[in-house]
Amino acid sequence: MGNKYATQGRLLIEQLSKRPHTYLDMLRYGISTSPWKRIEECLRPHEVVKREKNAKGLVTWRVVRATRWSA
Repeated sequence: MGNKYATQGRLLIEQLSKRPHTYLDMLRYGISTSPWKRIEECLRPHEVVKREKNAKGLVTWRVVRATRWSA
């Protein structure tokens, strides 16, 4: 993980930017007990959370750059 001085939310967002994660994946990092709240708190104006179901039917989270269609 990146900067050790970053907030819990920013550390999680860094990981979610690389690939989609399920709720369990986010909890396994051990950064926060409620990572979904930390992520929502720390999003920047140009970032959006995409929640989608994967092939197994699990909800995955991914942070992407906002466009005029997704903002």
